[in-house]
Formats: sequence, C-alpha cells, structure tokens
Amino acid sequence: MTAKEHTLLSKFYENRNRIVTNDALCQATWGDDYYGYENTLMVHIRRIREKIEPNPSNPAFLLTVRGLGYKLIVKED
Repeated sequence: MTAKEHTLLSKFYENRNRIVTNDALCQATWGDDYYGYENTLMVHIRRIREKIEPNPSNPAFLLTVRGLGYKLIVKED
C-alpha cells in the first residue's frame, strides 16, 4: 500500500461507518492545496478497493456516496 493509500484508509477508519466528503479526503491527503486532485482521489480509491474488496467493481466495504464522498463499512463485534 502506498503512503497516500494508507493516509486515505486511515481517514476512512477514523470515520468508519460515516460518510467522509471528497474535500475532507483531499485535504487530509494533499493538504490545503488540494484543488484539482479529485480525479487522483478516485484513482486512489480504486486501488484501495482492489486491495481490500473481494470484487472491486461491486464494493461491499468502501462505498461511494454519490455527490458526497465515501463510506467505509466496518462491522464491529
């Protein structure tokens, strides 16, 4: 896992089972000068899904919340 992927996954885990906005993800990963990284964010999300999802094309854990951001589903016992 790359450093950026690790940063994103950490942000998701801190906010598990809650929606994390695209802006919050970009700012956590690239800082205040994140303008223009939205497409790069999508690429990183895809790569994370390829590593954690059984079927990255139909994710069960890292879900897209259209128009808002993403949500990491974590089932806790």
